[in-house]
Amino acid sequence: MLDSFLSAEKEITCGIGSEKKYNEIHGARFDGILSLCKRYAPDSSARVLDIGRSRLSERLLRFYPNLQTLGFDLQSDDGGHRESNDMTLVPHIAFNLLDSSRVSSWPNCGSFDLIVFSEVLEHIAIAPEYVLAMLASLLSDSGILICTTPNAAAFKKRIMLALGRNPYERLRFYALNPGHVREYTRNELKCIVSRVGLKWINHSYADWVLPVSGDPPGKFLLIRALGLYPPFRRFQACVLGKRKS
Repeated sequence: MLDSFLSAEKEITCGIGSEKKYNEIHGARFDGILSLCKRYAPDSSARVLDIGRSRLSERLLRFYPNLQTLGFDLQSDDGGHRESNDMTLVPHIAFNLLDSSRVSSWPNCGSFDLIVFSEVLEHIAIAPEYVLAMLASLLSDSGILICTTPNAAAFKKRIMLALGRNPYERLRFYALNPGHVREYTRNELKCIVSRVGLKWINHSYADWVLPVSGDPPGKFLLIRALGLYPPFRRFQACVLGKRKS
């Protein structure tokens, strides 16, 4: 019975159809993050680290040829996550972010001028301070860390709670492709950042959304209308740097 639950979930969350839909929905986010990176790290020769290998990595590579990725071991990837994209010429650092709680395990790979940590934090099942402290250790003195993550207080979630519905995803059966374990508010992120020696440079809310096939008529316009008040938007982006001691 449990195996059938696992198989059914993997088909929905890890199948080809799921990846296609994900890339369709998040294409605007990929472009928005690249624009944000160019604004804060305009030097195309910058040493860049993307956490997780995805279609976003491909977008970044077009502007930043000195790109590396960090995440699950690509050789042991069984298709359970989106790190199997074929970019064989891009160096990859195999590191499980859940190991960030052990400082002795942190990767020794030099420092980076730009680290992109996009839509990963909400999937981490350990205290976020561990992961951000590890990333801070990889940041150059003048480097920039861009972190994007869902807004836990988005309008849709507030409405669902008011209607007695839980807006947050249940824990998944397949641990190698975890859903959203914990989402954060702006104030929570600011507190976490201050605790790990990072500097809060900028924060913004965003609605990186495009109409996709199968969407109900008017959904795109409704999302845009609700997003006129920034704290109601679905995503948030933090620009961070190293705090000078």
